[in-house]
Parts: sequence; C-alpha cells; structure tokens
Amino acid sequence: MSKWLVVLSLVFGVSTTAHANLILNGSFENNDIKSNSWKAFTAGTVDGWSGTNMELWDNFQGLNAFDGSQYAELNANGNNGRYFIFQSFSTEADATYDVSFAYAARGKGESFQLDIFSDTDNILFSQVFDDHAIKTWSEFYGDFVAQTALTTIRFSTINTGTYGNFVDDIVVTEAPRLASVSSVSVSEPASLAILLPLSAFAFIRRKRAK
Repeated sequence: MSKWLVVLSLVFGVSTTAHANLILNGSFENNDIKSNSWKAFTAGTVDGWSGTNMELWDNFQGLNAFDGSQYAELNANGNNGRYFIFQSFSTEADATYDVSFAYAARGKGESFQLDIFSDTDNILFSQVFDDHAIKTWSEFYGDFVAQTALTTIRFSTINTGTYGNFVDDIVVTEAPRLASVSSVSVSEPASLAILLPLSAFAFIRRKRAK
C-alpha cells in the first residue's frame, strides 16, 4: 500500500523548557546586610553589578522587598550626580529574551532609564520610568532580540541627588521557542481520514446506519 507524507504544518508546539535567569544577583541578596537596615556600597562591590555607588536596603522604612529581603536604591549615598548600574550576560544572536523587574519610588519626582544594548552598542530596548508609586512595587515585563553574544542591561537615574528609585527581582530569560514542524508517514487510508472534514465522517456514519 502506498504511503502519503502528511506534514502537520498547523501544529506548532511551544517548548516548555524552563530557562534560568541570566542575571547574577538580580534580587540583590548576595551581599547580605542586617535586617531592617540599609548600607552604602562603592562601585563594583555589589556581586554581579558594575557602575557607580549604590545602596542596598533590607525591608527598611516600611518597604518590604519584592523578592527575598533586599533591594537596591539606585540613587546612592555619596554625591549629587546621576547613578547607574549595569551587568553584561551571554546571549545568542537573533534569539528573543524576556526581561522583567520590580520598581518603586522613595519620594516624588523620581525617574530612571532602562537601556539594553548589544556588544556593539546598538540599543535593543530603552524606556524611561517615571510612573512608580511611593513605596509600592510596580512590575515591568518586556522583551528584546539579541544581536551579539554579549548583551548589557543598564539602569540609570534621571533625577539627581541621593534619594530614590528602588529596583528588585531583575530577571532576563530566553523566551520559549517554537518547536520544529514535525512530519509523520502514515498509510493511505489513515492519511485520507486526516484530510477528510468532520462532516464527511458524519455522512458516512449516517449512511451505514440505514
């Protein structure tokens, strides 16, 4: 009996494989500090992060961490300029990545900017955040397409001074990919059955009942 090759072109499965967070110390838990306190850190001394000075808070002044018990205040103690922290991570060109984090304000008039850029300094994503509520966590979800084997995420303060802009639970994961189209070889009657509409089966069943 002849074989028909049936291509299941309308069935695309989504991979359910879980992907690990590409960000190291995204919840700022690695540099442990005393509960219900804060501590200033000089540039490069917070695990995984580079940039300027920053502060870590541990469930301090009525704001509990979004994840774990610690979070970062971008506007660090020490000067009145703008602050920024960044981290680079491995990516695959043309792959899509999901990014998420939580953010909150310490007072009024706070704003910061998120930039994600390639190893060749091409901007993949950029957005200003000035909508955060005072001591209430908001959540951001987005995605970007990588261009190079190394990608950088950066948080930069817009308001100057040492007051405000909390961030926590920074996560970057590779987005699920569509599974490859599958094909199977089946016998001719089975192939015909697949191609027949449901109405045809109803007709056949009624005919046999006579």
